Amino acid sequence: MRAIIILAGLAMAASWGLTWIEPPFAGQHLSPMTMLAQGVFTLSPDAPWQVWVFLGGFVAAGLAALMALTGRGGAVLAMVAGASPLVVLGDAVIRADGLRRDLGLPVRVDFGDLAQSWALLEDFIRPGFWAYAGGAGLLLIAGLTRVLTRR
Repeated sequence: MRAIIILAGLAMAASWGLTWIEPPFAGQHLSPMTMLAQGVFTLSPDAPWQVWVFLGGFVAAGLAALMALTGRGGAVLAMVAGASPLVVLGDAVIRADGLRRDLGLPVRVDFGDLAQSWALLEDFIRPGFWAYAGGAGLLLIAGLTRVLTRR
């Protein structure tokens, strides 16, 4: 379990700088590091809590890997890192219609059409996204397993 936390934590933390999405005609690739550099989101005391949870997940993943590497556990940090994408995604799903209105999008959010949206986006997803999602999933499972087996 320790090796899984180390590898998954490193994968999730490294995904910060890896390309997540590369649109075919839109120019530059997207990664959390480039989005921060371009000002898509900012780090400030006024930043929404979702930004802090998203970025905190990368930090928690790196710290969980470091703690597991030194033999000090890291199960709680692994759980926090693994849960961070679920928290942000859950909030986005709950607020989807409001986000659509705030962004001025002319279409309704249709969760029944997610398969078609995924099929369209799937061709543009790059290794950074998979490292993030896979690392988060493994960290959540490994962290939960370690915490629950201690009790």
